[in-house]
Amino acid sequence: MVYDVIIIGAGASGLAAAISAKRKNPKLRVAIIEALPRVGKKILATGNGRCNLTNLNAKPSDYSNSDFVASVLNKYPSERIVEFFRSIGVLCVSDSSGRVYPMSNTAASVLDALRFEAERLEIDLVCEKKIDKIQKSNGIFNIAGMVAKKIIVATGGCASPSQGSDGSGYTLLKALGHHITAVYPGLVQLNTVENTKPLKGIRVKAKITLKDNKKSINTSTGEVLFTDYGLSGIATMDISRSVKGGKYEYILDMLPECNENTAMSFINSLEGKMPVENALSGMLPRLVGRYILKKCGISSLMPIGSLKKTDIERTIKAAKALTFTIDGTQGFKNAQITVGGAEVNEFNPETLESKLCKGLFCTGELLDVDSVCGGYNLQWAWASGLAAGDIICGH
Repeated sequence: MVYDVIIIGAGASGLAAAISAKRKNPKLRVAIIEALPRVGKKILATGNGRCNLTNLNAKPSDYSNSDFVASVLNKYPSERIVEFFRSIGVLCVSDSSGRVYPMSNTAASVLDALRFEAERLEIDLVCEKKIDKIQKSNGIFNIAGMVAKKIIVATGGCASPSQGSDGSGYTLLKALGHHITAVYPGLVQLNTVENTKPLKGIRVKAKITLKDNKKSINTSTGEVLFTDYGLSGIATMDISRSVKGGKYEYILDMLPECNENTAMSFINSLEGKMPVENALSGMLPRLVGRYILKKCGISSLMPIGSLKKTDIERTIKAAKALTFTIDGTQGFKNAQITVGGAEVNEFNPETLESKLCKGLFCTGELLDVDSVCGGYNLQWAWASGLAAGDIICGH
């Protein structure tokens, strides 16, 4: 089959690219090739099935390689993404943090709208076809017997391989001369050396500082979830982007809205016969208080009046800097994104076209671009897809 544009990967950026190209020029012959039986499987899992489409606060500085993403994100800001979805039949709503969701509150409605629009535009959807090689000769790309002058590689990274992102896109790009950075799981749960099973299931709001060789490399404030293997929660997932092998210090300020003096004054103001565990439970979940007291070598039933000043100081300091040792993550299988990817300096930031292989464009997670939780990574997927599809028509 002969096409004008072939897109490899029917995820968020691939579908957006196809729709964008076909809308701009309805006469284009466009095909999307997908390895899985259905398009957009990963979309269904985003936002815990609700599909956090974008974030109204997203800006280039929120991303790695911010200079590279600036042109695309300025051309396709979150407001334009919301308008795009409205145009295909998805009404969106936002929360107080700027996170945007479909009003239906289900990712299935987002995927249906994208699929229906692709079908309406007569875009060929070719599923269950794994692409292992891209051949180019005399300016023409040959992909599994299908040919086109232009291709968009939108295969995603390595995160969640069961949903189609298995890293195969990197192999395709390497064969065409591109370089790939080291890749790591991002927005993923963290493993700890310390036993966290006594705290399993507890959620707290805390400030996290991640240190590598005593140097602070990332911070985050928000929800932390204790698990039987270590730590999870949105704040943990956000800083996980900086975990790239080796061991790290993960320091939790369990009282982010209370300084040490205020916390100590509170405890000292209580009835002296009150068990110290009860005093801490007014500031922290009871099991967390017990965990800290045990770490400090203090009996949880000891009356406040029996404690030395240094005991109270030690306890509060531990609550303000509860430290764990991170020795890994839960891996790509559980990761939401890939940190790293195709070297962005080998692509034109204005067009997303390869500087090494004319007619080749890349979008989404395949490129070395990532951000925090909250719709930021999908914003890049939609924006880069729409931009590539729009631009490819004029090349």
